[in-house]
Amino acid sequence: MAADPAIVQGALIGGGLIMAGGAIGAGIGDGLAGSALINGVTRQPEAEGRLRVNFFLTVGLVEAAYFINLAFMALFVFATPGA
Repeated sequence: MAADPAIVQGALIGGGLIMAGGAIGAGIGDGLAGSALINGVTRQPEAEGRLRVNFFLTVGLVEAAYFINLAFMALFVFATPGA
């Protein structure tokens, strides 16, 4: 039995919006973290090592949130009947 085209279209559009929102959010988050790192190193060059560790932890968490969005997108798109 074929799925309703409106349901399939809604799932695909929703999946695209999820990925777009996640990509925009990850880009903004990474940019803000990088900006804070540069500002911190400029003010206190001797603290670069400690700031860099926090930077990579922050970027890792932001990217993990993006991959969670990817999983939800896959759920919406591939779990939709007929998609």
